[in-house]
Amino acid sequence: MAALSRLSNLPVFLHAFLQGLKNPRTLTRWLITFAVLNVVRKLIYTRYFHILSHLPSPIFSASYFFTGVGVYLGRSHYFLPKTHARYGKIVRVGPNIVSVADKDAIRDILVTGDYPKSEIHEGLELYKQHSLFSSRNKDFHKNRRRLVAPAFGLQYLRSLEPIMQGCIHVLLEEIDEILLDPTSVKRGASLGSRSSVKVLPPGQVNICSFMNRLSFDIIGETAFGQSFQMVRDNNHPVPRQMAQSLKRSMQQVFNPWMRWFVPLDYSFINFSKERVQFRKDAGERGRRADLLQFLIDAQVKERESGNGETGDDYQDMISGKLTDQAVYTEALVFLIAGSETSSTALTNTLIFLVRNPKALRRLREELDQATACNPEDALPTYDQIRNLPYLTACLNESMRIRPVAATGLPREVTEDTVMAGYKIPEGTKYFPQPNAYIPERWIPEESPFAPVQDFTFYPFSAGTRNCVGKNFAMMEMRLILATILLKYDIEDVPGQRDDYVQFITTSLATESYVIKMNRRQT
Repeated sequence: MAALSRLSNLPVFLHAFLQGLKNPRTLTRWLITFAVLNVVRKLIYTRYFHILSHLPSPIFSASYFFTGVGVYLGRSHYFLPKTHARYGKIVRVGPNIVSVADKDAIRDILVTGDYPKSEIHEGLELYKQHSLFSSRNKDFHKNRRRLVAPAFGLQYLRSLEPIMQGCIHVLLEEIDEILLDPTSVKRGASLGSRSSVKVLPPGQVNICSFMNRLSFDIIGETAFGQSFQMVRDNNHPVPRQMAQSLKRSMQQVFNPWMRWFVPLDYSFINFSKERVQFRKDAGERGRRADLLQFLIDAQVKERESGNGETGDDYQDMISGKLTDQAVYTEALVFLIAGSETSSTALTNTLIFLVRNPKALRRLREELDQATACNPEDALPTYDQIRNLPYLTACLNESMRIRPVAATGLPREVTEDTVMAGYKIPEGTKYFPQPNAYIPERWIPEESPFAPVQDFTFYPFSAGTRNCVGKNFAMMEMRLILATILLKYDIEDVPGQRDDYVQFITTSLATESYVIKMNRRQT
């Protein structure tokens, strides 16, 4: 009877409820209540009933909110290791995001399983144009990589060595100048900055800034045939525009609301269009041995073979045809991938070396022996240094401790998968003393540890989507690091912080690390 009585009152309640909705304040309250209840419902479902709910996870994994905050602040690479330390090697960190910190599982993802890139990469496409970096389509990637891979073969890269050395020579001139001129504004400048520069004592140089600027000059020369003159002038707009746009792009992937309030500035794309058109208009007179010329020549060959564009823009993009838009997009990808990545790895290596004098002395001895016959002012050649084991070990060790992509390489699972479904003995580690800088671990006959297994170290990714520019990057980093250590004595300036942020790649939060430099006396 009580139940029937309550049901008889239902029409009265509904009438009062509907009447109340005519009041704007009441309506607002109900809308807010329904919205909150809906959010709570989704959080409860995602946390306890979702298909991934069986995985170990912190409570914030039910929402993208905390992941978005971490990405927005560039701090994701700090909380992920702590999360794995607490919850294990396979951890759910978002409603549909699983973080993997297991060597065998990572090998399965990148190599054996060859999982496609995640949809995160689509958010990084320039004007929604597929590229070698961003495309998730395997056929597209296969076709595009086939066209551009020869540009990163050792034979073609040798033609770029004089260009790289020319940029490095400019760096030496600038460092010499600021060491002689204590008032030079260049010594403390960050990337693209000409104001509010920290004044440094004589003999000190912001090496982080110079590595950033040199990497942009090298990729500008090798990709576009034009230096940005960042080492000399540090005022070209493209590097700063590009860095800001990429940062915003990554933030918007996990924080879509930002698109309404912080529009992206893609004005730097016009630079690529202009350089491509300028090179084409110049014809044979404008030919250079650089990556842009390689792309243009590949486009011409594709068209002459009858395999060029069909006129269907979408189909041409999906199939990986080298359209005009594809040429300037890939040229920009070279610029993006070849600047911050190399500069970050070089900055890290120099920081580790000045903090580890024993490793620094050994590396310098190896370089001195390899270049003993060089004239005093000569720069080391790539043939002299490419196979030096300790030089490679120092670079590998810095990329191991501080990988350029510190939060991993996102991939998407396209079918049911068993991952790391096996027992791992408690306390198992892949690198003894993982936070210690020990280059010797990479030299088997000298390592105090068991030999390093290849599948525990992926600085350039792995599988079919590994970095096509690996040889370019290693050539650039070896030449720059060897030249600096052969020409200068370097020493740490104690008391500096080296906190990092990551948006697409990692970088020093302050864009600054100062070291003491002096010309070596021969």
